[in-house]
Amino acid sequence: MNDTVTQARLSMRLDSYLRNYTEKTVRNNTFYRTEWNSVWQVADTARTNNTLTPELVDDVRVALNKL
Repeated sequence: MNDTVTQARLSMRLDSYLRNYTEKTVRNNTFYRTEWNSVWQVADTARTNNTLTPELVDDVRVALNKL
């Protein structure tokens, strides 16, 4: 999972999810916002270390859809 093309594609998906998150009107449900923040931090750290996996990116998508 550390090849450059795979990491770039996963990173682009993360960027898309972050854009969607900032465009959404986030309800005041702190549980889901807390879940989003924790999942996002893990994925962003993995992106920095070039260790993103499809599972991490999918976790971000799931947290985004719960908002």
